Amino acid sequence: MRTTKIERVRGVNDVLPDDYAITKQLENTLRQCFQSFGYRPIDVPLIEYTELYLRKSGEEIAPRLYDFIYRNRRLCLRPEFTASVVRAYVDNLQGVPQPIRLYYAGSAFRYERPQKERYRQFNQMGIELIGATGAMADAEIIAIASQGLNRLGLSGYRIVLGHIGVISKFLDNLQLESRLRSFLLTNMEILRKDGKSAVEQRLCDIYPAFALYTSNPQLSPEQTNPETVHSQRLSQLFQGMAESDAQTTILDLLDSMNIELAGNRDAQEIVDRLLTKIKRQDQTERVSKALEFMSQLGQLVGEPTEVLKEAQTLLCSHGIDDAGLEQLREIIKTLEFYNLDSSQISLDLGLSRGLQYYTGMIFEIYHGAGKQERQICGGGRYDDLVGTFGGRQDTPATGFSYGMERLRLALEAEGKVWQVQRQMDALVVPVSQDDAGYAIGVAQQLRQIGLAVAMDLRGKSVSSNFQYANKQGIPYTILVGSEERQASNVVLKQMDSGEQQQLTVSDAAKHIHDGLKRMTNDQ
Repeated sequence: MRTTKIERVRGVNDVLPDDYAITKQLENTLRQCFQSFGYRPIDVPLIEYTELYLRKSGEEIAPRLYDFIYRNRRLCLRPEFTASVVRAYVDNLQGVPQPIRLYYAGSAFRYERPQKERYRQFNQMGIELIGATGAMADAEIIAIASQGLNRLGLSGYRIVLGHIGVISKFLDNLQLESRLRSFLLTNMEILRKDGKSAVEQRLCDIYPAFALYTSNPQLSPEQTNPETVHSQRLSQLFQGMAESDAQTTILDLLDSMNIELAGNRDAQEIVDRLLTKIKRQDQTERVSKALEFMSQLGQLVGEPTEVLKEAQTLLCSHGIDDAGLEQLREIIKTLEFYNLDSSQISLDLGLSRGLQYYTGMIFEIYHGAGKQERQICGGGRYDDLVGTFGGRQDTPATGFSYGMERLRLALEAEGKVWQVQRQMDALVVPVSQDDAGYAIGVAQQLRQIGLAVAMDLRGKSVSSNFQYANKQGIPYTILVGSEERQASNVVLKQMDSGEQQQLTVSDAAKHIHDGLKRMTNDQ
């Protein structure tokens, strides 16, 4: 009984045999590149505890995860590899001599609106370098990303370098609360693309106090509604207190009102969160300053020497040290030894990568131009992640990943055609059902010496099997009839020339081996 077919889940794709074979060729080429630098393969689970991804990036990313509860455990499908690799390091590799060089390949999952070149299931391949810091380590990561593309034959790409530490240093100086700090870093791309007003509107949605500030920064408490007046006065009261005095005051106030701090959270943690919330009114002007600085920083894009010069002036005007800029100078200088084309490297000090675990150098690689431009690679330094995941000590780390689907499209855009490797060397055809047993034995002999051999299973005619072999690109056909069975021979046909000859099985095997070798050398 026929029923309606079950559709493929939206946002995921089938990978058919020819595409799968090409993907594996790309992966093998990149593996050889990674291994030539001393990197070793690692595989990590497809399912992790959701907390692994929320601990550093926050609950804000939860809507983008395939996040679910199973038997009272909150789990998700991995959205990327870095967090899982670092978790594996903390679990298993902390005693291994550093630096540790690892590479990976596999699927990741994000719940996003499917669109062109953006899927809910996609493939990544990349590396993580754990236990090394400085320009040498960062330059190695960037150089490997570049050399991998070169080995694939891709040429029209550009490398964009940034440093998240420049923005982080400014936000640290402002002493913004962590939620607002994370919000600003996450929305850096929105700030660059849609402007300051777009980010302010988003900020007003999650932080109502900012809506009041942006509508009239000079507004006095007497002109606001009573709720806001009380909130601002309470904030001003606690702003003037030392942290310990403010905490004691809150505890005394709650005690005088006979309010007990019960539940799973520690009382001190509850008081700290409450105090932070009360003081939040003081953050509005700081947020505005942060947005202004980030807007200026986002305009510093282009040739490294010029951008670094302009950035030096900007940081100096805000009293920020130039440690991040000096690190970028050292990285660019080190990359010269890898013979990277300097014209392919540019700086973008507004680059943020959208993830909260980066701490230093970040980079992205783009291919194409205009509407055809696509990001095919990204990565950077994340020195805090090992400690965040419970490592015995803070451990520097850096890495990158390719988006394999986008990388494949970039290669196709340059006309790079990857030929599907031959899947079968020979097709064995029994002329009649009586010849099937002998034909199976012949096929087995050929397989045992390393040949890929298929067999006609449908009892088709000899001419039909010749047509099938030609369509499938099978270079040799082996016919087995009653005469061949009695003489323990086979008839070998070379499909491109049409030449046929009767041979022993061992001679046929040698003939096929020699012919395949010639074909490989001619390619």
